[in-house]
Amino acid sequence: MKSVSMFLSNKELSWLPYFGSNGKIALGIACYLNRHRTTFIRNTFEGIANTRLELLLDWTNNQWHFLSSIANEVNLTENILDSATLLNKLKQSNDITELFTIDEQGLVLASSHSAHVGLNNLSRAAITAGFKERFLHGPYSDPLTKSLGPSSSKFHDAVTLMFFLPIELADNHKICLCARIPNDVIGDLIQREAGHIYQDSGDNYLFMVKANFDNSIASGTALSRSRFEDRTFSLGDNLKDGVKTNWGVIKNKRAHRIRIAFYRSCH
Repeated sequence: MKSVSMFLSNKELSWLPYFGSNGKIALGIACYLNRHRTTFIRNTFEGIANTRLELLLDWTNNQWHFLSSIANEVNLTENILDSATLLNKLKQSNDITELFTIDEQGLVLASSHSAHVGLNNLSRAAITAGFKERFLHGPYSDPLTKSLGPSSSKFHDAVTLMFFLPIELADNHKICLCARIPNDVIGDLIQREAGHIYQDSGDNYLFMVKANFDNSIASGTALSRSRFEDRTFSLGDNLKDGVKTNWGVIKNKRAHRIRIAFYRSCH
């Protein structure tokens, strides 16, 4: 189906072969015979996509609200966010696996994960952006995320979302409150079965349209995991064991290999 709202290159528009059950001729005939249903089908799919968008925006805003409540509490009481306080706050979140604070050089001052204190292992560019305004970095790969384990999603790997919230303390000293969340949490948001147009019809995915934070990330990079990456939901071919195609076997050697990308959050 053609849609003017889809940002497709000439290469993407012309990749189908002419012949075969899914070729241009067969699909062209099918589209012609069902032309009276085009508007209904397009509106149905766009409605589902908008629902997914609202879910992601609401979830993201909830994370910002949680972090802001911690920052407001610090400003009101003039207390320093120490590791014990952060560990206690972490228990109030279902999705976050680590809460920590950094200085402007990226040094971890306090953390709910005590072994992280004193380290400096965040992206320099992300730190700079995070001290200017609230900033969401990710998804990107971080081995610490994998070692900390999952939060609300039963899927888990090293792919990470990192929230940065700058806080100005009473003495005009500035720190940044950071929250680490496994990327599979948002994967679960868009994979809820109730949101599938046809039951068991397949996956919902997030893909990069345009990378604003890191222009080296290609458009079309997948930002979410397939439910059929392994045998969890499928008894047939999957990306872990290999999917047989006309171009050979497609296989994922690492779960997060195709999902490294960056995006900015909405304010």
